[in-house]
Amino acid sequence: MDSPKPVNRKKGLTKKLVLSMLLVGTLPLVIGLVLAFYQGTQEIREVNGSSFEALATETARKIDLVIADELVRTALMTTDVKIIERLERTRDALSELTPQELALTLEKEQEAWNAKEADILQRIVEGPFAEVLKQHMGGIFMDPGHPIPVITRSATRGLFITDRAGRVVASLYSDVPYLHQEEAWWKGAFHNGVGQPYIGQVAFDSQRGVYTFTLALPIMDSLRYEAIGVLQRIYDAKEFFAPSIDIIRFGKTGHVMLIDSRGVVLSCPILPTGTSISDPRLIPLVTPLHAGWTPAPSDGHGGTASSIIGFAPLSNTRQITQMSTGQSWHMFVWQSSEEVFAPIEHFLKWTAAFGLLGVVLLVTLGYIAAHRITAPIRRLQEAAQQIGRGEYREPLKLSTGDEIEELADEVNRMNQQLASQFAGLESQVELKTQEVKYLEESTIKILDNVPDPVLMIGQDEQIEYVNKASKEAFAVNNGEVIGLPLFQILPLDSSTQNRLKQEMQAVQVTGPPSSEDTKTTPSNTALQDPLVPTNWAQSGTNRQELRVNQRTFRYRWFGVQARPGRGPSAGLVLRDTTEESILQDRVIQGEKLASLGVLSAGIGHELNNPLVGVIGLGEAIQEETNPEQIKEYARGIVQHGKRMATVVRDFTGQSGKQLAEGQTLINLNEILEQTLSTTRDLFPSVPVDIQTHLGPIPPIQGKDLELRQAFTNIFTNAFQAMKQGGKLDISTETSGQGLEIRIKDTGTGISPTHLPRVFDPFFTTKGQGEGSGLGLTVAYRIINKLGGHIRMESEANQGTTCLITLPVSNGTLAKERSSTS
Repeated sequence: MDSPKPVNRKKGLTKKLVLSMLLVGTLPLVIGLVLAFYQGTQEIREVNGSSFEALATETARKIDLVIADELVRTALMTTDVKIIERLERTRDALSELTPQELALTLEKEQEAWNAKEADILQRIVEGPFAEVLKQHMGGIFMDPGHPIPVITRSATRGLFITDRAGRVVASLYSDVPYLHQEEAWWKGAFHNGVGQPYIGQVAFDSQRGVYTFTLALPIMDSLRYEAIGVLQRIYDAKEFFAPSIDIIRFGKTGHVMLIDSRGVVLSCPILPTGTSISDPRLIPLVTPLHAGWTPAPSDGHGGTASSIIGFAPLSNTRQITQMSTGQSWHMFVWQSSEEVFAPIEHFLKWTAAFGLLGVVLLVTLGYIAAHRITAPIRRLQEAAQQIGRGEYREPLKLSTGDEIEELADEVNRMNQQLASQFAGLESQVELKTQEVKYLEESTIKILDNVPDPVLMIGQDEQIEYVNKASKEAFAVNNGEVIGLPLFQILPLDSSTQNRLKQEMQAVQVTGPPSSEDTKTTPSNTALQDPLVPTNWAQSGTNRQELRVNQRTFRYRWFGVQARPGRGPSAGLVLRDTTEESILQDRVIQGEKLASLGVLSAGIGHELNNPLVGVIGLGEAIQEETNPEQIKEYARGIVQHGKRMATVVRDFTGQSGKQLAEGQTLINLNEILEQTLSTTRDLFPSVPVDIQTHLGPIPPIQGKDLELRQAFTNIFTNAFQAMKQGGKLDISTETSGQGLEIRIKDTGTGISPTHLPRVFDPFFTTKGQGEGSGLGLTVAYRIINKLGGHIRMESEANQGTTCLITLPVSNGTLAKERSSTS
């Protein structure tokens, strides 16, 4: 007997379990390391950034105090009485010279100074003024407890005084120019005689071979009214700032430096004074007008690694430098990124080493646990395969004491339930099939008992179903009509066919809608029940009618859900309204006669007033003997006669030929004005403010009396809606290929429930004797016969707007536009 072939078992589950345990152990470790490194980096960044900001702020405050102290000490020289008296005498002497004399004097003195003549050198360098400067520099005039610091004295590279002409009158050094009136520092400090402190930019002094900056203070007269001179002090920038900046070091690379808003270094332990920051991108980051810190793309010292930089402006000094040069000075604190983040990197390395050891242990334990799990699972797999082949008979027994044992019990129960379920499945399928057939037959019977024709049309415009009413209405048999094109049984003109095709495509749907389709499907394409009651009498622009075989049908489309595997379909319901239309035409004809009566009453009212005037003037002529007065009365009679002729002419529409039944060219603006005037006279007690905006419009083809009748009905409704008064706006304009007439009142309005029925015959909301319910119906018929549309827009207690559009032929409209241009 042959032994069974060994089953090739896959080892994938063991690997998956080991990998799962590895992921469970390793993934949190990796995520933890990443989060720890990220969080540690962020915290170090925040802590160091805040520390750098505090250090920059404190150093900036310190430098501010140093500069402020230097300003105070230097300002003491500008208040020396001897210096002020000497400069006032110089000012008075200069004021006596003419401009030519002053220029000549300055030129001669400058030549003598440049030639190093002994007299002028003796007077400026060793004279009384120079002695005063030396005494101040030596600390004789200073507070004994606060002498000028040695560092400040050693950083001074120049100290001299100029008068109001800009010439040097005293100096500690002879290597300075003689005239300074055109130099920026002198103009800034003198400030047109007003005087203000001036601190210059750091610049290289080629004469002294160092980078220097200037401090210039105005010397005011004894009354402190005007500047009479300027004291200038030149400092070596590096030597002045280094004692306060270079001593601040932390770590191996951390230090502070002073820069200006151009990025030029004023003092730095590493970079030489006068150089610019290597990365221009740092300048806007570290020179705002507030203290702070920022991560930077480079270190500003030539390195490209990102770094953390603290910064702070010299707030007090900035007020002077801004006015002097438009620049500001800023403290810059920096430490290399390697040194900043070294602790967190060290921590990460040790944590990773211990994590790797844990992963090795986790893999070993995972392999042992996976082997104990996969053995009973293989037995479950074999049992499931036997159930699938229908061969499993013996119950599966596993004693693992966990969920796998419970799973084995569930497999046994599943096997029993499958056996019982398959037994009754065929009978259930047969029952559901009979139910579907019953529903289909019931639906067909219901549709056959609907008195209105109902048709189902497929995507290819072929008829899929017609009910009994359709067969009787169009004299076709069910077997003959199925599969025929729709327009073979509905003979219509091409324009109507195109309109029906577009409407049919708008309501067709494909397949059962999903939840998203239900949300996004427009309302006009939603599935509808053709048996839901519909207001077929609804009028207005939404009314849909067809003429088929001398009969008038109103129709409505509804969506039909497509069957699986078939294209979209649409349903069409029609109702024969031929007799109803004939009845409405008769009613409208009667309303026309009634409207003519209204117009006649208006004409009678218009003719009555001038007729009374004619009678009165005629009686006056009979008794008058004065020929001149008789002529005056006669002229009055003639005027009243012309007025009556105008009324008659307006009533007849400008010419007698317009009374004919044929259509003529009509000026719509004139008809509106005349009809409005006639209708208004019928309501003399109604206070209505009438506003007309009649734009230039071309004439239209139509019947004069019919249009007058339509507008009379609309105006009458507007006046009746404003019994307590209101405002009536009438406007006309061209729109596209037609005309647009807008009539808006501020009356009681029409509620939304009544608005769809305003054009229905005999529908009215007015009291007994106020309206017949035919006025707007007649207006709708007249406008519709001209190929136009009329629509009412209103809300309760918010007035009503009647919008009328009438077509104009392309030729008429183009001609009118050309003449207007």
